[in-house]
Amino acid sequence: MDKIKQLLSTDNILRAAAVIMVLICAAWLAIFVYIKFFKTDNTVVQQSQHQAETPAGVQYAAEKAGTKVDKTQATQISKEIKYIYDTKKEPVYVVQTTGENAKAASSEARKEAKADFAIVTDRNDPDKEVNLDKLEKDQKVELNQYNIQAYKPVLRTVSITPDIQDKGIKQVNFSISKKITKDGQYIGVGTGYDFQDHRVLVNLSYTW
Repeated sequence: MDKIKQLLSTDNILRAAAVIMVLICAAWLAIFVYIKFFKTDNTVVQQSQHQAETPAGVQYAAEKAGTKVDKTQATQISKEIKYIYDTKKEPVYVVQTTGENAKAASSEARKEAKADFAIVTDRNDPDKEVNLDKLEKDQKVELNQYNIQAYKPVLRTVSITPDIQDKGIKQVNFSISKKITKDGQYIGVGTGYDFQDHRVLVNLSYTW
């Protein structure tokens, strides 16, 4: 019993929490370095306008970019792309540059929008599939770019735990989670207060 109490002491719990935090930060850093310096950027996908307006086209683009979207998401995104194209409404992003700079311009626009992936189409020919690698160096290009955020970059959560017996509030918690992968995985930290035990709470979370 004494050994169990010793293992559950505040100091040991704090040390364990610190070790877990360090491991999570190290994993986060490793993922960031891999994505930043080693992973090939396939997040800008080239399609015809008609293909981009179909759920199958959106799912293909997402898979090529390494992002997971379900059929419902793909259907909603394809409908939005069609609506934007038909009505010429925002948030379509227009890339106006030369063939030499088109790929870099599209990639930068996707990053600035914090999108998980982007679909680029020919602005003037809905049947033509764009190929950014085969554009002539000095050719003027005008592309429609649809920057798609399948998952929010940051999640904020407020939760309340009621005390059913006393008809009051037992706990209030707040957490903030940062997306670490393009398929909707998050690491978060949170804090809260327990009104019954009069203590501050701290937690770590992983969401997928």
